[in-house]
Amino acid sequence: MLNSRLLTLIVLIIASSCSKDDGPKNPVSAQLIFPNNGENCNTGTSINSTQTAVEFSWNAAANVTNYFLEITNIETNKKIKRAGIVQTSAVINLDKGYAYSWFVTSTSEEFPTERPVSDTWRFYLQGDGETNSAPFTAQLITPDPGKSIQLTDGKFNLVWSGEDPDGDSMTYTLYVDTVDGLQTPPENQINLSASNLNVQLNPNTIYYWSVFTEDTKGNNSHSQVQTFRVIE
Repeated sequence: MLNSRLLTLIVLIIASSCSKDDGPKNPVSAQLIFPNNGENCNTGTSINSTQTAVEFSWNAAANVTNYFLEITNIETNKKIKRAGIVQTSAVINLDKGYAYSWFVTSTSEEFPTERPVSDTWRFYLQGDGETNSAPFTAQLITPDPGKSIQLTDGKFNLVWSGEDPDGDSMTYTLYVDTVDGLQTPPENQINLSASNLNVQLNPNTIYYWSVFTEDTKGNNSHSQVQTFRVIE
């Protein structure tokens, strides 16, 4: 039988190996909390008639030294960036009456090249006296920007997505042309209820496309223009 001293030594060795520190670990992406995705943000602190202080918050991600917050005005494409945030929230002054997107990047001093990014959320910041918000600009899904595509029976199915912060029904107008993605479309591409359309296109041609969205209250938005190339 093992004596008590030897048994104690074995126990200490096992305990030491179980508690061994594996060293620093890669940072983990944050989970966003607020402002809520796809909704109106109306809980900020009004500063004046044009700006509101909005608090952004996310969960505490593992192995993170600090966070990088980026907010984009979807209409103007103006970006606000805040680096070195050590808390899990930040208050940012934003212009009223615009839709915004935002995400958080996790950073670590031990792994400076590893920068996992959270999901990207969108919200609408209502203006004073505003009771119904414009729909978010449509997100162009298929084809990817700059992608080369092939036609099926001379056609390609363009796909996008739309969302309204008030939950209103929406219709879409699809712009597809070889000039700038803003030329007047034919009747069959106007007031669409679906968020996709099979469009007749020409081979060996570069196209520009965008989507105009309108809700039942007459509020509207227009997406950015993207391009794609049709090959044989």
